[in-house]
Amino acid sequence: MKTAMLASLAFIAFASAALAADQEPVVTPGPFSPPPAYPATVTPGPFEPPPAYSMAKVYNWTGFYVGINGGGGFGQGKWFDVPDDIGGNTSTSGSLGGGTAGYNLQAGDPLVVGFEADIDWADINGTATLPAVSTACSLSGAQTGCEFKVPWLGTARVRFGWAFDRILPYVTGGASFGLLKTATVGQPFGTNQTTNLGWTAGAGVEFVLTDALRAKVEYLHVDLNGYDCNVACSSPAGTGPVSFNPKVEVIRAGLNYRLWLY
Repeated sequence: MKTAMLASLAFIAFASAALAADQEPVVTPGPFSPPPAYPATVTPGPFEPPPAYSMAKVYNWTGFYVGINGGGGFGQGKWFDVPDDIGGNTSTSGSLGGGTAGYNLQAGDPLVVGFEADIDWADINGTATLPAVSTACSLSGAQTGCEFKVPWLGTARVRFGWAFDRILPYVTGGASFGLLKTATVGQPFGTNQTTNLGWTAGAGVEFVLTDALRAKVEYLHVDLNGYDCNVACSSPAGTGPVSFNPKVEVIRAGLNYRLWLY
């Protein structure tokens, strides 16, 4: 009897150890590791009833990501001819495309807080056509224009989103920076250029295509602040500068790839 009891206890201990070995180990992320994209699946035992409610997989947005983006920009550029005390607005338009990197933290369901930076090659330009009486941007008093361009553009922004499982609408805002170039159309005076720092704000929506791949569309208002074009936007006599303040409305789409998945 005693031998049978000891044998039974030994069998129960062995079976318990084997069952524990067959169970999926619990993965505990480190302090710098994101949680898994989906929670673990609950599998009932052979003698347990199924859960009262289905365990729906809820996407977790936490993690680093990289991506690409592309689209276009349009808007108005204010100009002011200093020596002639005249000014106006001119239309700007063009395309852009480049790369993105960022990090999301889903601190509390469904709030998602993140940081995103991007830099794009751009071909956004416009021309300020001044009156023939203007001494700036002119050659022998003939009417011409001052052309200005944005060859590249970047932003560094925070994002605040509200996750609906695999769909994340968000608002965003932060700093913008870009190269601004100006020149007098058709005149060999060279170019004037500067790198300006400004601000940007906008909104967008991002949605999951696969576990790792996501797509987004977004709108940004970009203000690169003003600057003065001197020699390149003056008459041969060098009578004075023309100031510009380009503002660009950016609409673009992108693909982001999440780097960490479990």
